[in-house]
Amino acid sequence: MSKKSKRSRQLQRKPLVSRLIEQNVRHAQYQIQQGDFAGAIRTCEPLLRELPSRSSQRVEVLALLGLAHGMSQNFERSYELFSEALTIDPTNAELWYNHGLACRFTTRVGQAVRSFEQAVKLSGNDAGELARKFARELEVSRGDLQDAMLEQGGSLTLDQFIEREELFMRAMKLMRLSEWQKAERLFRQIIDTGGCLPQYWGNLGVSLIMQMRYDDAEAALKRALEIDPTYPMARNNLEKLPEIRRSERPLGIELKDLSHQSDIKQSLTLYNKGDTSSSPVAHTTIEKTGNTIKGTRKALGKQLPLYRFFLNPYHDIRFTSCPQCRSKTRLRKFPLVIHVDPTHTLILGKTCRYCTNCDLLIVHQDQLEEQLAAYFSTTNPEIIGNDYLVMGTLDKPEWKQGMQDPLSMQEMLEHLHDFKEAVTFRLEYV
Repeated sequence: MSKKSKRSRQLQRKPLVSRLIEQNVRHAQYQIQQGDFAGAIRTCEPLLRELPSRSSQRVEVLALLGLAHGMSQNFERSYELFSEALTIDPTNAELWYNHGLACRFTTRVGQAVRSFEQAVKLSGNDAGELARKFARELEVSRGDLQDAMLEQGGSLTLDQFIEREELFMRAMKLMRLSEWQKAERLFRQIIDTGGCLPQYWGNLGVSLIMQMRYDDAEAALKRALEIDPTYPMARNNLEKLPEIRRSERPLGIELKDLSHQSDIKQSLTLYNKGDTSSSPVAHTTIEKTGNTIKGTRKALGKQLPLYRFFLNPYHDIRFTSCPQCRSKTRLRKFPLVIHVDPTHTLILGKTCRYCTNCDLLIVHQDQLEEQLAAYFSTTNPEIIGNDYLVMGTLDKPEWKQGMQDPLSMQEMLEHLHDFKEAVTFRLEYV
């Protein structure tokens, strides 16, 4: 019996391993479509040990893992995975797009702009739906960046802003690892370069409390409240400080990070591209709260879903701060598509509250109903008070076009962006 060489055995093994990897990749894709993100992670993680460090299959697996970790609220891990994938294939526009989303979820606003810029650049002259999606996200991120840079003050360049963001994320990671002295040094470095956000001083205060340097911590927390008197983390920790001093231990101090909240609501939209760039894009949205898959829904509109939507029923609360992350909301005008029973659909330009951190669009119900009543008072007064549904939004160019030449219902649906999800917030009085 002839004895096969080691080289021969390797050549025979390679196709089998490759087929098994392909089967696992397809299985992970199916798991993601079914909302089994933990299962997709279990399927993909072992593959990274098998795949060559610069292979195209590794890029595909890293991308799947990035999506699965993002939908599991492991946003920092998602960011790391897409970053690694881009070191292998920096010419992939969709990788840059997903990297931009991971940047947004980890509050890397400046880096998100850079990533979306790359996605748009690589899509070239493509006029398809995916290219339009890249351009829309770039526009949104540029608005977010402008707001963030105004909050920072000074005359930062984009490179300086991105460097400050990365220092902050490194400091937050050190806090999660209980590396309090190292975190303190990074927060002080940010502050010394002109960083004036209350988060810098508030987290510096926590780092000092955990080192039992209470006087310095008190000064840092008070400085955070001078910048923003409503900043809850600094206010709460300052209130706890006397008890902490008496007990001589850091009692009740918590590190809270929005990107790790267990009740975050998310949606992942899966796209099936047509045969050409001009072909329509079919998409199904998976809705998820915490670790619970709420179900799937087909979009009414033909465009990508945008924004998380909250119809505010409280007349005496205007949500100048976001009900989820407590950041300041901003006033922005949105073209809302509204269906009023039984058969009336209109586009209404409405100034709304918007939180860039949470992608949350807040419409005050009383104001909206006043505008609807004014609109129908001369044309169809008999339907005032009927049930209505805020269906989604249009892009501003289509809205302006519709003001000159009213859109049909079919044309509205062609241009409609469904909401990613509709959310509610309940007031609790203590």
